[in-house]
Amino acid sequence: MRTRGFTLLEVLVAVGITAMIGVGSAQLLANIIDSRRITDIRAEQLASLQRFNMVVSRDIEQIINRGIRDQYGDLQPALLLNNGDYLLEFTRSGWRNSPFAERPRSELQRVAYRTESLDSDVCAGARARLESWGVLDAQGECLVRYFWPVLDRASTSEPLAQVILEQVDRFEVDVLAGTAGAGDGLSTPARDKYSSWPPLQTDTTQMAPLALRWRITLPQLGDIERLWLLAWAEDV
Repeated sequence: MRTRGFTLLEVLVAVGITAMIGVGSAQLLANIIDSRRITDIRAEQLASLQRFNMVVSRDIEQIINRGIRDQYGDLQPALLLNNGDYLLEFTRSGWRNSPFAERPRSELQRVAYRTESLDSDVCAGARARLESWGVLDAQGECLVRYFWPVLDRASTSEPLAQVILEQVDRFEVDVLAGTAGAGDGLSTPARDKYSSWPPLQTDTTQMAPLALRWRITLPQLGDIERLWLLAWAEDV
């Protein structure tokens, strides 16, 4: 009894079909892996933006009218905008102590914000995250939050840095303020905008900051604007 096998043409056709299925499967798997990676990157970027919003909102919503002494012993206002080493600097409350701390510190905190070049040491973590997101030649700046361990700082007190946005193209802050009469509170609504604070005043009119408006331009999302109302009170 004769046994008939496959011809060479049949073998070649079977190999070709198998190869086509293999190539298609590999491409499908690669697309799934790329889609999963892009989804993970977008999720990390969204989480970064949410952390930024949480940190900034927590700071600004607890701004208080309490000036400080700087490292030279000079009195500095509670709120500084475009007036010093940082774009924005202020005093906030609500800095929680550890329940296990033997020597509780002040619950008031001095914080500041400014952008730094992505080539700087303080932005090293931001560069690493951008590279993990596939941005290998990142340009621009990162947004850094600074805070001091003590409120009225000594000459040796250095701020600690925290990167809150990995890459920004623009960062602007305005103060919306109103005038305050002598002892009768705010007499006009917040319709005056200032790009620096405290403002230069030539009379006895007292200006009170009523809101902070932030404008940030991100490479992927474009312009983001937030407005925070300030619970400004008398000096603490």
